[in-house]
Amino acid sequence: MLDNSKKDKIVQASIEEFSEHGFEKANTDRISQRAEVSKGLIFHYFGSKENLFMTAMNKCIDDALNEFKDLELPKDDFITILMKLMEVKYKFFMNNPMHYRMLVGGFSNSPKKLKDDIEKRYMEIKQIGINILMDIIKGLPMKKNIEANDIVLLMASLTNIIESRYLPLFAEDGSNYEKYYDVVKDEYIRLMNILMYGILEER
Repeated sequence: MLDNSKKDKIVQASIEEFSEHGFEKANTDRISQRAEVSKGLIFHYFGSKENLFMTAMNKCIDDALNEFKDLELPKDDFITILMKLMEVKYKFFMNNPMHYRMLVGGFSNSPKKLKDDIEKRYMEIKQIGINILMDIIKGLPMKKNIEANDIVLLMASLTNIIESRYLPLFAEDGSNYEKYYDVVKDEYIRLMNILMYGILEER
């Protein structure tokens, strides 16, 4: 049976290695050195480099999801709620930059053998995000011809655009948080208001 402390060290070392070098260039010799265990022990318990990568991916995903598990959202307007969710996500990746690099690399350039498994986890995360957005917009006074699913799609797309521009900055250097967060917040609120209230004057 694998000693939990050794397993944790191996998984953490794997996250460090894969986040720095990606799957193809990652080296199990370096992982064994980081974890201070033999290379043979790694393969004895995890079987293959692919299994080790998937374990590291699952660890990063679960850690990120746990940040939202018991999160109490403010009972304010929907933009305040969205900002709270964004703040939690940004702070998590700022404090865990290797998780960010691991997930970005894993989702965009995963090993062929693991594509289906990683896609399932990606869809799980996506569905959780959709469920949160659906809960947020439930009480909104939407126009009769507007579908909730369309609002969710637009809100998610806007959020992804903002995150693709700024999240890497937070993950690369935690000191960027204070520098950029107000900029991100103002831009997000401005664009979300345009999305929700329109761009044209009523005639």
